[in-house]
Amino acid sequence: MPDAAARQLTDALLAPLTLDPSVLVEAEGIPETLAAHAMPCPGAGPFRLTDHAVRTALTPRQDAGTDTPFAWSARTARRALGVAAVRSLATGQVRSPTEGVRSRVAQATRSGEGHHPTSAMDRWLASLPAAALNAVVAEAVTWATRLWSALDWSAFETAPTIGRDHWWNSPHSSLLAIRSRAEVRSAVRDSAGQPASVHLVVLGGARRATVRAELSVVALVEALRRSDPLPPGRVVGWWPDSGHLVRVEIDRSTLDTGVVAVARALTSLAGARTPLQAETAAAA
Repeated sequence: MPDAAARQLTDALLAPLTLDPSVLVEAEGIPETLAAHAMPCPGAGPFRLTDHAVRTALTPRQDAGTDTPFAWSARTARRALGVAAVRSLATGQVRSPTEGVRSRVAQATRSGEGHHPTSAMDRWLASLPAAALNAVVAEAVTWATRLWSALDWSAFETAPTIGRDHWWNSPHSSLLAIRSRAEVRSAVRDSAGQPASVHLVVLGGARRATVRAELSVVALVEALRRSDPLPPGRVVGWWPDSGHLVRVEIDRSTLDTGVVAVARALTSLAGARTPLQAETAAAA
């Protein structure tokens, strides 16, 4: 039986919507505005904007100029492995987060029979010694256990989608693509009884005043993705370390906040690139 915290988070995610998502039809003009923000610095793009870039732009650090390049580690791999484990748990393929993570790692590291790891993460996992691999597994199991224990999975009317990130590619500028990251996506009813999508985002780091703007970018991408049959209705951000949650109902004001956050992130990225980096990005 789920505990009180799991019921609280599940209720926040799946509660009936009080807003009518049909107002998102009024989001005309936003794609053109976003494209315009991507083009003021010739040679600075293209931009593949992620939640990390948005968060960094909204909460700049004093040492932001000393960021090291991305590298795989137990911390950077835990989400991908943990999501795979929770997905396997939800479909009944495994019985525990540990089994789920170990199954995913085994897929990445198996050898023989002509198998060669294809993704960068799988190649990295396959290269690790046993001790380091065990540390990666432990980190991912902790992440997966937190998410699996955080929700009342029996409350979902239909099977949720777990860990499928979405990208929106600007139809007006080849320079711009924006990612919407969510760990759990499902459907609820709006005020007219029509289905709309809801999105759970697992947050990390300190609780920060900019989190609503960060989640507004998730809402923005979901609203602009015309290929999705369901209009977006809600984004819930959740810190597993503290259990704190933030719920953002999606309306035009939320989308406008997302536009401002994207503009700040684009300005930050363009300003951070050296001329050589800008030239390389433009040629990519």
